[in-house]
Amino acid sequence: HAGACKKRAAELHDEILFKQPENSHLGDCPICCLPLSLDRSKSTINLCCSKIICHGCSHANELRLEEERLEFKCPFCRHPVPKTAKDKAFDEMMMKRIEANDPEAMCQWGRDQYKKGDYSRAFEYFTRAAELGHVEAH
Repeated sequence: HAGACKKRAAELHDEILFKQPENSHLGDCPICCLPLSLDRSKSTINLCCSKIICHGCSHANELRLEEERLEFKCPFCRHPVPKTAKDKAFDEMMMKRIEANDPEAMCQWGRDQYKKGDYSRAFEYFTRAAELGHVEAH
């Protein structure tokens, strides 16, 4: 009996230790519906639709596109994605999302402006995103 109790105690400890949180302020991946990690390096924002996708779904989409030799498209909305951030289409997509009052796009644009050293514009976009309810813009 003592051995079975120790084994069950270890199982419960592992369940508690490795249990994922039910959700976070980032919500769930819109494709697989698993909670998005708090570690932002484990997810990707797609500029076309401003959806945050987990790396698992993004990777699965990349494998499918490579296997079928298709053009790279967003795994959520299937819109073609610009190859680099310096692409003119990148800025156009971002501005389109900002004009639609998308708080995720505003926050991302604020980060980009901050990295460029334009702190007043970054503050403006962070403020607008925060007013629209974006938690990370505060």
